[in-house]
Amino acid sequence: MQIETLKRMADQIALNNEGASQSEAVVRVATHLTNFWTPAMVEELSDYAREHADELDPVVVGALARMNAQHRV
Repeated sequence: MQIETLKRMADQIALNNEGASQSEAVVRVATHLTNFWTPAMVEELSDYAREHADELDPVVVGALARMNAQHRV
C-alpha cells in the first residue's frame, strides 16, 4: 500500500479520537491499528515514522511507539 494512503488513514483514526486525552487517544489508535491493520501495513508506517515522525499526527507516532514497545521482550 502506498505510504500516503497509510498516513492519511492513520491520521484519520487519530482525528476520530481527538476528544480523548492524548494518552487515551494513543491507546485507542494503537488498539485500532493492532485489530484492523495487517502487520505489513503497521510495519510500513512504523518504518516511515522512524524518519518522518513530523509528518504524522503525534497520536499516531505515540501509538506506533507503544506498539513497538509492547512487541519487544
